Amino acid sequence: MYGKRESRHFGFYSGLISVFAVLFVSTSLALAQAGVGKGQVSPQSADTPPKADSPGDKTIQPGIRIQSNLVTAPVTVTNKVTGEFVYDLDMGDFLILDNGRPQQITEFAREPNKVAAVILIQNNEAVEPLLNEIRQLAPMFSQLMLGPKGEAAVITFGTTIHVDQHFSNSEATLDKTLHTITADGTRARLNDALMQAMNLLEHRPRGERRVILVFSSGNDSGSETANSEVVRRATRAQVEIYGLGLSLTKSYLSRDKQPMNAPNTPENASGAMPPTPGVPNTPSSSMGRFGVTVPATGAIKAAVHGIPGTVRKNDVESYARLTGGIFYSQWTSKTLQVHLSEIAADIHSQYVLAYVPDDLSENGFHRLEVRVRKDGVKVRTRQGYFYEGRKR
Repeated sequence: MYGKRESRHFGFYSGLISVFAVLFVSTSLALAQAGVGKGQVSPQSADTPPKADSPGDKTIQPGIRIQSNLVTAPVTVTNKVTGEFVYDLDMGDFLILDNGRPQQITEFAREPNKVAAVILIQNNEAVEPLLNEIRQLAPMFSQLMLGPKGEAAVITFGTTIHVDQHFSNSEATLDKTLHTITADGTRARLNDALMQAMNLLEHRPRGERRVILVFSSGNDSGSETANSEVVRRATRAQVEIYGLGLSLTKSYLSRDKQPMNAPNTPENASGAMPPTPGVPNTPSSSMGRFGVTVPATGAIKAAVHGIPGTVRKNDVESYARLTGGIFYSQWTSKTLQVHLSEIAADIHSQYVLAYVPDDLSENGFHRLEVRVRKDGVKVRTRQGYFYEGRKR
């Protein structure tokens, strides 16, 4: 009797324990799915989109692209007399005009932003004797232009376009890259190389200064990309283009074996003739003095239609002016090192302003003007940007 009763009690308790075990497992699974308990994810997982009708929910749903119309304008302000940078301005001292309409400045910065720079180097046979000067510049790039946080990529262009180095902050890596550059063909595919540089820059984090520094004789040869597309892309991507001219005359004179006649270019002629008094000796002025007709491409004219005085006969000079950068010709006694230090100083002495245009009813090129409420200063910024309407 006692054995049978014990058996019945044991069966009862075993069944009861089984019921509690099932309930416990079910509850645990439910809690785990709800994200309750140590080490569990929140109820709104990364793979689950938020409810569309949730009030006040500003989470960006996966797959939805948010378009921003924020326009940034790096601005250089210098003293008209001394040429020194002016550093003591506040946001209230600036006025931005977009197609002539005053805008409300929403962001303002005086401290230098992290620089993301693409160093673009022409390496065709015409400039081969000058490449050694560029190979020595890694310390100046790293210490003056990039600083402790900036990064640089390197692209060379001749007959082919080649990404020699992706973005890096290492001076040793940059030095090694520059020392491995060799000559490549007879063309100078400047425009195609600029587009490749902007491909790299457009993947950089928002807020970085996007800069392209071009070492080039100045004009394109053999690209598939039109000048207008370079202007459109650079202004849309908010990239500043700076240029350091490589003198074909200097390259010719540096060769061990010279041909009987120098290349028939305006630049060579300018080396034998004094500049016009009072006119800076730039590629544009020199070409004009010798009566050389270099057609300003219809592409650039279309890109800057309505903006007087922006068309230049040197492609890099044009791009620099339109994007707010500077072009330095190498027809002067100054060296590449001096000009590079001046560019570095310019980049790190700019104010950065930003605004959202109050009227985007007009597609196309928007003229940008920045004024400063201070006497005796000179202001430089990019001349505008392209707005192509909202993408559906």
